[in-house]
Amino acid sequence: SMIYDYVNHKIVYQDYLTKEDYNIVTEILERKLDVGIEVHTGDRIFTLRRTKRTDIHQVYEGLETTVISFEEACKYNWNKLLFPGDNMEEFEKLKEISKKYKNSDFVATAVCMKEDTQHYYEQLPKGVSKASAIKRLCDIFKIKNGCSYAIGDFYNDIEMLKNADICAVPEGSPEDIKALADFIAVSCKDGAVADFIDYLTKIQKQS
Repeated sequence: SMIYDYVNHKIVYQDYLTKEDYNIVTEILERKLDVGIEVHTGDRIFTLRRTKRTDIHQVYEGLETTVISFEEACKYNWNKLLFPGDNMEEFEKLKEISKKYKNSDFVATAVCMKEDTQHYYEQLPKGVSKASAIKRLCDIFKIKNGCSYAIGDFYNDIEMLKNADICAVPEGSPEDIKALADFIAVSCKDGAVADFIDYLTKIQKQS
């Protein structure tokens, strides 16, 4: 739901959750569901409920966050909500709650970190996905057909991988995700993105 230009340090595009759909947070807090709550807004991230899993996520991704109240967070426009957790029964309860929020899309995601799998449930503006972001990116920067590339490692990446002209999947990803790839890169911890860039560079030199 946000495209960020790391070279020029600016947001190129962003979409927002509707204010009405912020209320899922109050339901989670009232029901005391065992999930963390992160708000992603522009180039800032706020923690509304800090847990062991929010700490692991933020350390793994190298994120700087501030713990604030729901009332304070409501002053901002939210790009997405992220709910880290490890209690799958609680995630099922969260999925039931999410059904009433019609202006949002929800997706289950995960990342493998050594022997641990970190699970997330994400709330995004309706129609927003990694695949839609690639399309918008190509439109904004006038990227011609045949020149869109993507790398992903989990089921929420499937649509993006299928829509890219050339796609890669890191070693260690599920086998059915690997089956979609034009190139199997090294693992994430060994530099999957750099490996994919090297592969694309070799293709370019050969053409």
